[in-house]
Parts: sequence; structure tokens; C-alpha cells
Amino acid sequence: MDLGLRGKVALVTGGSKGIGFETALTLAKEGAQVAICARGEEQLQKAATVISGKTGAEVLYIQADVTLPDECQKVVAITVERFGRLDIVVNNAGTSAAGPFEKVTDELWENDLDLKLFAAIRISRAAVPYMREAGGGAIVNITTSAAKTPPASSLPTTVSRAAGLALTKAMSRDLAPDGIRVNSVCIGMIRATKSRRPGSARRRS
Repeated sequence: MDLGLRGKVALVTGGSKGIGFETALTLAKEGAQVAICARGEEQLQKAATVISGKTGAEVLYIQADVTLPDECQKVVAITVERFGRLDIVVNNAGTSAAGPFEKVTDELWENDLDLKLFAAIRISRAAVPYMREAGGGAIVNITTSAAKTPPASSLPTTVSRAAGLALTKAMSRDLAPDGIRVNSVCIGMIRATKSRRPGSARRRS
């Protein structure tokens, strides 16, 4: 399958394992140059080695904590410095944090929103000028189907993801005139494996 991605540059957050890893691997197979970021440098190195070995693509790995504003800027800047452009952003970083309403502290709310919502906002905001300069691009925000119909004891993650859906819709309207597509992929529950090796999925929402 040819998706027309040869020569494009893609950045995948949370790209060292699970959905992010498989996304980066698929993009590389389609001929894109890929940058992945995550907090764990050792896992990032392993993931980059596997993707490069399977595809022959150049894979840039960037150790970063995308809950921090400066780190979001850094990830985009390093990607553009290496590859000269940025065409695709996949905002995938996230974990499944779920509990009943009264048990969720302010700290948990803030951490979840920083990881799943504000990271997507900051990464995208830093990437948009480069996409606009290139004449267009694509931003994909990974969310969850549970954001549409949250079950009990699903906080804070379903609220953060619901905000991500609204963000996607608003961004798509603002950025369409620049040829920048913004979409969301609403995932379900993904069965985790015990090995947690690159390419294995983890349970998340």
C-alpha cells in the first residue's frame, strides 16, 4: 500500500512502545522519516533500532517529557533541525488513569490534562508554522471511544480525552485554510503483553 508518505517527516509522541511504536513503524514502512519521543531513553533507543532495522528508514529518537512546555518546543525544534521540515504529528502520549470521581485528586487531574491535552496543544502549536510553510500537513490526536460515552470510575482519562476530541474539531476548522488536516483516532481497550517490548501493545484508554 502506498499512502504517499515517501519523503514526509513525521513526529510521534509516546513512540517508544505500544500504539506509538506501531504507528511510527508503519509510517517508516511507508517511506516517511520518523522522529519518536518518550521519557525513557533506553526504550527509545531500542524502538528506533527496531524500526530502522525493519524499514531502513532514518529514525530520530528524542528523550523528552511532553508534560513540560519547554520539552514540547524542544521535540519539534530538534525534529525540524534534523529533517528540515515537519509534515505529520501524531499526539499519542498517554496512559490509562481511571478512578471514581471522589478519589481523583487535583494532582491527578493536572497530570492527566498535562499529558493528554496540553501536550497535544503545545506540540501542535509548535508544529503548525512549519506545516504552514510546507503548504500543509496532518495532525492526528489519539483519543478513546470512551470519551464519547464515559463509563463510571473512568476519571480523569475520559474527560481529558473528551477535551481532546473538542480540541481536534476546533483545530480542524481553524487550520483547514492552511491545508492542515486535524483528525482524531478513538481507540478502544488494547490488550497488553507481559514483555512490554517495542511493538507490544499496552492497555490504555
